[in-house]
Amino acid sequence: MTDVCVSIHIKQPVEKVFDYITTASNWPEWHPSTVRVSGAVFHPALEGETIVETVRFGIARDRFTWKVEERQASNRWAISATSERYRLKVRISYTLTPEDGGTLWEREMFFDIRKSLQLLDNLLFSRLVKRNSETAVRRLKEVMESY
Repeated sequence: MTDVCVSIHIKQPVEKVFDYITTASNWPEWHPSTVRVSGAVFHPALEGETIVETVRFGIARDRFTWKVEERQASNRWAISATSERYRLKVRISYTLTPEDGGTLWEREMFFDIRKSLQLLDNLLFSRLVKRNSETAVRRLKEVMESY
């Protein structure tokens, strides 16, 4: 299992940040890997709902069918999936905490890569995922603070 953890302070209330990041139709606006989403995408996704996301990693594309595993309104949200093409097992969780008149958003991503991709993971994939995660939280901050 590999993990990528990033966090950022956003100058918006927890409820507003939570609703925005758990509404998948917003993902392409701030996440650099998201190409397209479908399913439960036009509202903050509820526990048990699914979201289909097409992603791009460099020149590679894959598709994830995410299932919302946990939802504690305004504080915690977690999804998991296994990708169709590369069979990546991924779990992402968001933890939001009120802080300094805004929100501390923590994003944790855990992924398990098939053995055939282990070398790729060591050389490229982990770095790419970390860079994309860091870009995503920065973009989200910019978008949320522009409202």
